Formats: sequence, C-alpha cells, structure tokens
Amino acid sequence: MMKIRTGRTLQAALLAGSLSLAACTGDQGPQGAQGPVGDVGTPGPVGPVGPPGDPGPAGTMKWLSFADVGFPRTNAEKHQVRASSRVNVNGTEHPISFTTILRGGQDPARPERQCDLVNSPNTCLNVLLSRTGQPLRDDAGQVIITNAHDNTSFIQVGGKTFMYSSTESYPANMFVTSINQDANGNLSATATKALDTSPIDGFWYSCAGSKSPWNTHMASEEFPPDARFVQERTSWSDLKARATSPTFAEFKLMAQYFGVNLTDADMDGVPDGDYRTTFLSTFSPYFAGFPVEITLDENGNGSLKKHYAMGRGSVEVPYVMPDNKTVLLTDDGANVGLYMFVADTEKDLSAGTLYAMRAYQTSPRGGAIFTADIEWINLGHATNDQIRAFIHPSSGARITFADIFEAETPNGDGTCPTAGFKAVRGANSENLECLKLKAGMELPASRFETRRYAALLGATTELNKEEGLTYDPDSHTVYIALTEIAKGMITQPGGDDHISVAANACGGVFGLNVGSYTNADGAVVTKYAPLNWYPIIMGVPVSYPAGSEYTGNSCSVNGLASPDNVTYLPGYNTLIIGEDTSGHQNDAIWSFNTVTKKLERIMTTPYGSETTSPYWYPDLNGHGYLIGVVQHPYGETDAVRISDPEATGRASYVGVFGPFPPLK
Repeated sequence: MMKIRTGRTLQAALLAGSLSLAACTGDQGPQGAQGPVGDVGTPGPVGPVGPPGDPGPAGTMKWLSFADVGFPRTNAEKHQVRASSRVNVNGTEHPISFTTILRGGQDPARPERQCDLVNSPNTCLNVLLSRTGQPLRDDAGQVIITNAHDNTSFIQVGGKTFMYSSTESYPANMFVTSINQDANGNLSATATKALDTSPIDGFWYSCAGSKSPWNTHMASEEFPPDARFVQERTSWSDLKARATSPTFAEFKLMAQYFGVNLTDADMDGVPDGDYRTTFLSTFSPYFAGFPVEITLDENGNGSLKKHYAMGRGSVEVPYVMPDNKTVLLTDDGANVGLYMFVADTEKDLSAGTLYAMRAYQTSPRGGAIFTADIEWINLGHATNDQIRAFIHPSSGARITFADIFEAETPNGDGTCPTAGFKAVRGANSENLECLKLKAGMELPASRFETRRYAALLGATTELNKEEGLTYDPDSHTVYIALTEIAKGMITQPGGDDHISVAANACGGVFGLNVGSYTNADGAVVTKYAPLNWYPIIMGVPVSYPAGSEYTGNSCSVNGLASPDNVTYLPGYNTLIIGEDTSGHQNDAIWSFNTVTKKLERIMTTPYGSETTSPYWYPDLNGHGYLIGVVQHPYGETDAVRISDPEATGRASYVGVFGPFPPLK
C-alpha cells in the first residue's frame, strides 16, 4: 500500500531538497520575513439567473380516519358487534358499515341458510369433516360445527370472487364461498363448500394467514402436537392422563379424522396396545405445523400444498415479502422464535433455505422497553419432497423424535448432566430439556423440530405469544404483535437468556426495519430481512377500582390489550390491529396511524369473542374492503352471558367493513 506523506514530512523533504541544491551553488542566505497579506480584490459582477428547475411531483400524501365507536358501556352493547359507521378518506367522509357475510353453521345456498347435515354436510360453514368427508361427532353423537372461524381472504379467479376461510380447530377445515358483489359494492354469499384436506394429511388448528403476491392463500398450522410427548405415550389412558395441548378431546377428534374411533376397550391402559397399533401407525405428529398454500381455479376448487421446506412450528402467519421469495414466519406460544425462508425461485416455495432469528438486546436488561439488533442463523436448505419422504417413506417406518435427538433430564440448576448436550426450551414450553442431535440428522431436525434445532444452534427462542405480522412498504417496516410480554422474555433460569424485559400482560406491537442481509461470503441473501426490533405501541396494564364502569378490564380501555392479527394499508399510514384478550371484557379492532400515532377503536365484539383475520383489500372491482372475523362469542370468558336476553348467539361471524372507495 502506498503511504501518504503528512504535511510535516513533506516539508522536511522539501527542505532536504533545498539543502542539497544549496550544496551545489554556494551558501544560501537566511529566509526573509513574510510580507503582509494583500487587500481583497473587488467582487466580480453577479452572473445571470439560471433557468427555472423542473417542478417537483404533486403531493401524494393520503390519509384515512374512522369514527371511533367508543368503549361499550351497556349490557346490550357488550352483546353486539359494534363497528364504525363513517370513514374519512382524503378529506371526504363516506358512510360504511360492518356487513356479516356468513355465520358459522350456515349454508348460503339453502332456504333460511339452514344446513342439511345429513345430505350435504360439506356445504355447511365450519362443520368439521373426516378425511373421507364424513362429519365429526362429539361424545354425545352430535355433528360438530365449530365457532372457531379464523383466517379469511378474497381470491379472484376467472372474473369470479371467492372467499377462502378456515377454522382454528383439531382438525381444521377449509371452506370456499362464492361471493356476489352488487353495483354498490355490497357483498353476499351464494354457495359454500369444504375443500378436501386428505391429500396433505389433514389440516390442523389454522390461525392467521395472508395473500401471496401471486393470488394464492397462505395458511398456517398452529400448535402442532409435540412429537416427543405423543410418541412416548404408551396407551390411550396414558395420553388422556397427560395431554394438555392438544387436549385429549382434540386427540380423539384427530383419531376420528383418520378413521380411528375410540371405544371403552381402548381405554384399558394396556401399554403398546391399540394406541400404537392403530393411531400412531396412521397419524404422525410431524403431519402438522407447516405453512399451507391454497390455489383456487375458476370453479372454486382448491389445490393444496403443505410446504415442508419452510419448517415446522406453531405457525401463526406466513407472510410473503415483495421479492416473491422471502417469507417471514411467526411462531405462537411460549419460548418461540422468528423465522425467515428464502425460496430458490420466485413464486415457488417448494425449495429454499430457512433462517432463525438471533436477537441481541440493545435496551437495558429488565427494563420496560425491548429493542434489539437481529442476526440470522442458517438452518440449511431443503425441498418439500425431501422432507415429505421422512413421513411417507417408500419403505420402513416414519421418522420419530427419537430418531433425531438423544434426550436427557436436566440437572436441578438447569445444566445438562452429559457433555455434548444443550439445555433448550423447544416445544412451546417453559420446561427445559437436554438434547443432542444424532449424527446426520441436521436435515430432518431443521424441518420437523425447527424450534429445537434453532435453539441448539444458538437462535433466540424466547419470544412469547408472537402473533400477526404485516409489511409497510412505505417505510420498509415489518410490524409484529406480541399478545403478552412474559415467560421466555423475562429472565428465566437455565438455557440461553437472550431477552430480559419487564412483564406486560397487555402486550404490544413492534417494528422491525428491513434491508439487505448478506451471508459470510458477502452475497445478498435477501433485501427483505428484518434487521432490528423496537416498540411501536404498547398496551398499558391498569387496575380499575371496584364500582367503576371499567371494572373487569385489566388493560387501559383507551389502548391495546393483547394485540393479535395485524394488517397495513399501503399509502395511508394505517395499521389495523385486532385483539385476542382477557384484558378487555370486549375485544376490539383498532386503526392506528403510524405517523400521527392516533388510535381509533373501529369495532367491538360480543362477550368472550376474539377478533381475527383483519385484512385490507384496497380495490376489489372498484371498492375497498377490510375483512373482520368474530371468533367464538361467549367462548373464552363470560360464557354465562349467553343466557342474557340480549345474547346474540355463539356462532362466529365473518364479514367486511365497507364498501370504501378504491384505496389506491
């Protein structure tokens, strides 16, 4: 490398040169004094004015504001779906309403929307069906119609509009409903039908979802059974005594889906009896926990792909970024992570590389604020076909947890007894387990036990109740909702402890700036990687005094409580946030302006409900819509209110806010 001389070195060099010259011509006299600085000259004339520049672009700032529906105060209001009746778009006010398109247990093609559960159960919204299309029944022999209606989207194919929807249940069902849109933009259902989920080994506990840029629905499978727990059980009675998530009743429905119907004789507790020879020979826990892509044709028929290459977990939502290759995956539950899948080919998610987030906390440990920088840990490359072959081998047995890991019980202090084992929390649990990867098991570990494998490699698996995710292309920000700041996010003994913040039962929404992520070789992996983590808006815990009209609410009634699903309206700085909470007696959907920070309550739901599936459709045949779903009224809390005269029924609601003008 060439060295640059400093001013002093250069001066010395010049002086040496002058001395050398003097030696040849005789002695040089001393340098004279420097003369005074001369006067500043007269300024020259001002030059001519240049031509005017080109005018800048016209202002493009757009904005949207809802009429706030306020907190429900009367008992009648607490039984209703209450929604904003007006919206102001760019200074013009428009009347809107929330229109229920269907409720669970309805068949839009039949008189009075009454279902025919004998002759046509698959056209009844939210009926649970077996892999042969027969309705599932409870212990009393009644057909099960779940009110756990969840993610919903509109898909347009061949000039027709369809509504896809799914259920948050074990097993889950998919339904496609034909939608009519009149000249004023009002939407109505004309017919519905269930999709056959047997080609993908069933569909499980589907929660949030999204639309891909290429017009397919990206569904999720949440809370899959823990393979270690399921495969270590010795009998049905052993499973019944210990099952919590899924519950034993849900395991029975899984068995019924596959045609394994339990009898009293199955509960005799005989080890290695019918439980293993029937259920575990038919069902694998590794069937569930993956993103699922649904493509519809112009007749509403569905083609389903379970994307094993994207990894298995408690998938809340898979969200495809604008490059058509990068998919962000949130993970619901306790001690969970954030994942990023980068496909090999645009619009083809059947093969790619999976990454897990490593968070480096930058905020003070134990404080109320959580900020972090993000690194991505490579979990390896895989294809759907490679991974599916482990659960559908051409010969031999399906892969099990015991094939992948050695496991032992941790010491009392959280350390592992044997060298080479690492203490992790990898199964939606606060309990430590000591694991060691068996030789050659990196590929199946990365896709069937993604969270456990990520923890072994040093990724962060301490997030809690990581829910909805959406992308703001205006500021290149990803928004993620955490229902509750607790468990792994608090300091916990044993295992890695990357995150330590104060508990907040009301949760919050966080921002993650996205940008280019390069690998060790300097190659750009993706331009849409989250790079940091910081709070956007947080819920505020509060204790209202007895006798207050707000008694029964443990989070401020003027703020968020347990945010869940989120969606962003590009160009309008508008983030929609749905709640799944016991911190508010009546769950709400909020509109939040990401620039002004204004928060507006745009919907409240009946007692015991959860809000799900808010999703923007800025222009559907000349009208804008915001989907909203009300799940399990009178379900998780306030179940006794179903007997009130004002009660509005347990069936779920699926509907839309609107119609809006086109939100372009």
